Amino acid sequence: MVYVINLDEIARGFGCRVLASKPMRAVNMVQTDQGLAIIKEVFREPDKILYIHNLKEYLFESGFTCLDRYMLSVYQLPFLFVDNRVFVMERFIKGRECSFTNPFDREKIVKALARLHLAGKGYVPPTGSASRNNIGKWKKSDSSKLNDLLAFKRLAKAKKKKSRFDRLFLEDVDHYIEMGWRGFDTLNHSQYDVVCDKAARDNTVCHHDYTYHNLIIDEFGNVNVIDFDYSCHELPVYDLAALILKILRRYSYDIDMAVQLMQYYHEVSPLNRDDCILMLSLFEFPQKFWRIAERYYNGKTDWKEELFISKYNDIICDKAFQADFIEEFRSRIL
Repeated sequence: MVYVINLDEIARGFGCRVLASKPMRAVNMVQTDQGLAIIKEVFREPDKILYIHNLKEYLFESGFTCLDRYMLSVYQLPFLFVDNRVFVMERFIKGRECSFTNPFDREKIVKALARLHLAGKGYVPPTGSASRNNIGKWKKSDSSKLNDLLAFKRLAKAKKKKSRFDRLFLEDVDHYIEMGWRGFDTLNHSQYDVVCDKAARDNTVCHHDYTYHNLIIDEFGNVNVIDFDYSCHELPVYDLAALILKILRRYSYDIDMAVQLMQYYHEVSPLNRDDCILMLSLFEFPQKFWRIAERYYNGKTDWKEELFISKYNDIICDKAFQADFIEEFRSRIL
């Protein structure tokens, strides 16, 4: 069944009137009598939306003003129920998506990330907001994912008629299991628990989806951060390591670029040796390999076999570059 979104009714619920509209990705851009805005259906409970809304307001009040704040409904809430569906509305931020291949953009977005982390420090969700706290969960998560890979390996080996994906997976899985155990060992021998204790006291936060399409460069050259849907309390180095990996994939895991990106961050929010070791554990853990295997063997997506193969091959193409990068990074920080 196709559900039609009544943009006029939603806009009225936020105190404005739609003059024109245009679908854009998973949202609708609307011209209203109060300017351009975005209307988006969200599939989260209200308490989770309140967590995100209050975090964005906290960031804004702390001086990090370039972000997509929610508009308030006529009920003074950052969401609106229409036909038992939940919608949010945000002012449209005019600009372009950042480019990971643009050196000026890279410097800007890394420094903006550091400022976001500093501004978010101390955020305590108010009463009524969800608790979205990932601090201290890396060990349990890594252990669970390694057990998944072992289970997927047993499943693939037991199949009498193996698919093409099964055969490819069995060729590579031992390498990635070993890689994962190295990351887990690095984490276990780090100061993770100590760092987490401090982060819990400081109430540090992460965006958790800090990538090019959520980073808008406006006409004044400012980095505007949007889509805080996955934001949570977490170690800031999680965001930084994830961003570095996304950028390095375009540059064959260039160690010098990684160091440069870390330096940009350090200029705004200093990194220490413990941070670097935790980043090493994130670099070592085969998150993308686990994810494609988990989607395939748990049947969480309806992709066809060829799409799985294509995405799998994209990951494997990085294997040698990634291994060399990890060894070089390890030698520089230990």
